[in-house]
Amino acid sequence: MMHRKKAVLLLLMMTFALCASSVDKLNEAIQLFRDGEYEKAIPVLRGVIADPAATAQRPDAVLLMAKSEMAIGKLDEAGKNLEYYLSVYPAGPDYAEALYQKGRLLFLQEQFEESIQVLQSFLSKYPSSPLASSAWFWVGENLYSLGRVDVAEKVYQRILTDFPTSVKVEAARYKISLIQLQKKEIELERLLTWSHEDFLKTLEEYRQREKTYEQAIDAYQKKLIGGTAEQVQKTVADLRAELAQKTAEAQELSAKLSQLQAAPAPAAAPAQAGPSQPSQPTGPTAADLQKRQRLLEIKEHALALKEKYLAALEAAEASR
Repeated sequence: MMHRKKAVLLLLMMTFALCASSVDKLNEAIQLFRDGEYEKAIPVLRGVIADPAATAQRPDAVLLMAKSEMAIGKLDEAGKNLEYYLSVYPAGPDYAEALYQKGRLLFLQEQFEESIQVLQSFLSKYPSSPLASSAWFWVGENLYSLGRVDVAEKVYQRILTDFPTSVKVEAARYKISLIQLQKKEIELERLLTWSHEDFLKTLEEYRQREKTYEQAIDAYQKKLIGGTAEQVQKTVADLRAELAQKTAEAQELSAKLSQLQAAPAPAAAPAQAGPSQPSQPTGPTAADLQKRQRLLEIKEHALALKEKYLAALEAAEASR
C-alpha cells in the first residue's frame, strides 16, 4: 500500500514538474513574441504543443504560433493553425481572437471578400470585443483594396466616431485623407481631360476656318485677274470685309487658347497603397499651348500680309 502511494505521489510530482516546464516555456514564447522575436518564439511553441502534459497550455500555444507565423509571412502555416484552433477549441477563451485573426489573415492573403465575411461574422458575434475597432479597420482595408473607396471611407469614419480611443484611429484618419486626395486627383484629371478635348476642338475649328480663308483668297484672286475695274473694286471691298470678320474669329480662337494655357496644372499626388487607378488622359502642357499660341499669331500675321497684298492690287487696278 505504501508502495502504491509513493508511486502515485512520484507521478504527481513528475506531472507537476512537466506542467511547470510547459508554463515556463509558454511564458518564454509570449515574451519573445512581445519583443518581436517571432522566429525564436516558434520552436519554443512547437515544444509546448508537442508536450503531452501541456494540455492546458496547448490552445494558447497554437494561437500564438499562428500569430507568430503571420508576423513573418508564413501565411499558409498560420492558416492551418488558426483552422485547428477554431475547430478543436470552439469553447476556448481566445476563440473570438482566433476568428478575428482569421479575418486578418484572409486580408493578407488578398482574399478580400472572404475576409469581409469572416470579420462581419466576428463583429456580429462579438460587437463589444476590444478587437472590434480593429475588425472594422480591416473591413475598410478590404473594401479599399476592392476599389469600393466610398464605402471604405464610411467604415474608416465609423472608427473615428464610434471608437475615438482606438489604436486604429490614426490609421483610419490617414486612409480617409488618402481617399479624399484621390478623389481630388481624379476630378483634376477629369477637368484636365475636358480642357484637352476643348483645346483639340478649338484647334480643329481653327484649321477648318484657315482652310476656308485660303479657299476664299484663291477665289478672290481669280476674280481679280479676269474682272473689270468695277468688279475688282467690289471684289476687293468684299474681301476686306471678309478678312476683317475672319481676323476677329482668329482673335476669338486665340483668346480661347489663352484661357486653356492659363488653367492651373494639378499638383502631383503622393505615392499610395491600394488599388491602382486607371490612367487618365493628360492635357497639353504649358509648352504645347505656348507653341500653338505662337502658331495662331503667325497665322494672324499672314492674314494681315494678305490683306496688304489685296490692297495693293486694288491700288494697281485703280491706276489703270
